[in-house]
Amino acid sequence: MDTMLQIVRQEEIEAKFNRKLIDPKIREAILANPDMVAKIEQGVALVQDYCNQQTYASKMARLAQVAQLDHEQLVEDIFVGIAYYGMPTLLTSACATISSRLGFSDRREAILTVSELIAILADTDAFDLTKENRQASVMVVSRIPLEQELVEFAQNTSYMPPMVCTPLELTGNYSSGYLTYKDSLILGPGNHHEGDICLDALNTMNSVKLKLAVEFLKALDETPKTEPETAEQRDLWQVFKAKSRQFYIMVLNLAPGGFHLNHKVDKRGRAYAQGYHISTQGSAYKKAMIELANEEVIDGVPI
Repeated sequence: MDTMLQIVRQEEIEAKFNRKLIDPKIREAILANPDMVAKIEQGVALVQDYCNQQTYASKMARLAQVAQLDHEQLVEDIFVGIAYYGMPTLLTSACATISSRLGFSDRREAILTVSELIAILADTDAFDLTKENRQASVMVVSRIPLEQELVEFAQNTSYMPPMVCTPLELTGNYSSGYLTYKDSLILGPGNHHEGDICLDALNTMNSVKLKLAVEFLKALDETPKTEPETAEQRDLWQVFKAKSRQFYIMVLNLAPGGFHLNHKVDKRGRAYAQGYHISTQGSAYKKAMIELANEEVIDGVPI
């Protein structure tokens, strides 16, 4: 049974790392700034011009989807997404993250459309698109003014780490094992439904307590699948490793007895562990560093 301390720790973790809590704060700050409101209006005009262009058939289909959206809401959503990037961030990474805000059913089309929208909205000067040299990757840097406290809060938010207490029981397709918020248990924008998704199986997976293999983490250093080719890629890899180590230490300190991962399903019913820095479905290194917390000796296994 979880102690009150474990539950309090989990609530503190969710308050610190959950991006769902920071978006409304950033949006409020943007809308309270007259200069940003003017940039949103300028952005709406740019998006409308973007939708009215005549081009090849496949792009016209994408433009038709954007034309049906609330353009003011769309520009706000993109600005909120970009407000996280107070430091140079790969444009490709920003597009992949912000694309989920569009609600397109096709992930590739969403990313492509966001890349085009970001390119035209750069004319509002709400953010910069930069390159160190002709061979370098394009980076995005926010120029959206935010209070320092809000900037630090945004920088702390991340993929949710594992739970340090037992997840709540899933009671419907829109629920969560986390303590402070609910979410769709079906991955992908536009895929939510209220049909059967085997909640009992998800609850069983969520209930399994896991632990980090400390000796493994001490003995082996994590390496990328492919060697980074550019300075930006090398920097991003080092940031990822540092963030991962931060989460390893946090979990070991806050949940020495073990942790839990939450799970969701895709539209075909396949289950996926929810996690990024710590996950049973990450790289080979990520998989190898996780063990069952409640170990048992298995008898009768053929040698």
